[in-house]
Amino acid sequence: MAPYRASLFVLLSLGPHISSAQVSADPHADVDAHISAEIADTAADFETRTQRFHKWSYPAGQINSVLAGTRQQLLDDLPREAAPLRAYVLQNFPVAVPGVPANRKIDMKICGPTLASANDLLNALKSVNAYRLDLTVDSSPAGALFELKPVAGDKLARASRATLTNVWRGVYNYTVAREGEKTITGTIDLVREKGNTLRCNFVHQSSPGPALPCDLVAER
Repeated sequence: MAPYRASLFVLLSLGPHISSAQVSADPHADVDAHISAEIADTAADFETRTQRFHKWSYPAGQINSVLAGTRQQLLDDLPREAAPLRAYVLQNFPVAVPGVPANRKIDMKICGPTLASANDLLNALKSVNAYRLDLTVDSSPAGALFELKPVAGDKLARASRATLTNVWRGVYNYTVAREGEKTITGTIDLVREKGNTLRCNFVHQSSPGPALPCDLVAER
């Protein structure tokens, strides 16, 4: 598979919305479908392997082994170029029950929250309808420079209004700057938050109020 390249310190002018017909013809759809199927299999395997922990106590090391193995399975499900999404898994999927020696026997009262956290992330990944999206950035007033930086991967930069294409889901920090306005900074979670447009409203430098965070909204 060719590496995903988001080379893209390119400033774009106003661009059209992506139509539903164009989205359905996305050449990456087959790859996303494969990822979805692999994650579903990993989630089913995790459920099967953890059923026994609901009935009896086991050494924490056995539970940790299942957690660590499942996280590795998730990473194997994702292509190398999906750096933001792989970083999301690494940061959010637990690999051990915290604060418990590996040889100590534990039951659901102790390991339950950790297993619930793991299942929560698996369900979030299964509910994603596409692992990449075309993300529109927009500001009022227009003419802003947007910079989005994932936890892992390349920085993306665009001038408003424009569209960042084939953005892998994950957590991104953003900075939105425009002369005469207060710079906006914030974070978006493209796994759990729904939307395809990052809409930002500037506060003028002379205003006593703080800069406002951007909103991730859904647009056709």
